Amino acid sequence: MYLTTNKMPAEYGSWLSKENWDYFSTITFKHDIKPKRNESLMLRLETYLKGIGIKFKLFWVMEHTTNGYQTHNHLLIEGDGVKEAVHKYFKDKRLIDNRFVKHIPYEKELGASYYVSKYINQSNSKYGIAFS
Repeated sequence: MYLTTNKMPAEYGSWLSKENWDYFSTITFKHDIKPKRNESLMLRLETYLKGIGIKFKLFWVMEHTTNGYQTHNHLLIEGDGVKEAVHKYFKDKRLIDNRFVKHIPYEKELGASYYVSKYINQSNSKYGIAFS
């Protein structure tokens, strides 16, 4: 059975809400990051987190900004030290300014739909999930 595009965000949000998350993060880059580079950065972030050996769960979705030529990310993060590792990854690459990055404690009662699944339905979005 295939989900209609109207149902997909709600179903994805429901599925993600069954997981435990510690933080919701928004990462807006200092520079214009096009979709292909953004996706590559996120896949390398997943590899980086696996490489440093911490237990983690990460869901990310890339959203196009209103100007249409750059992107930013929304993440759900779970695991001790993972938020700090994600921040360090982008900081070490000099891609972020602390003023444009937010890490907010995840409130389970709001659910994942509130935080991220609303972005999945955009035709040009990319998303992924990774865990150790």
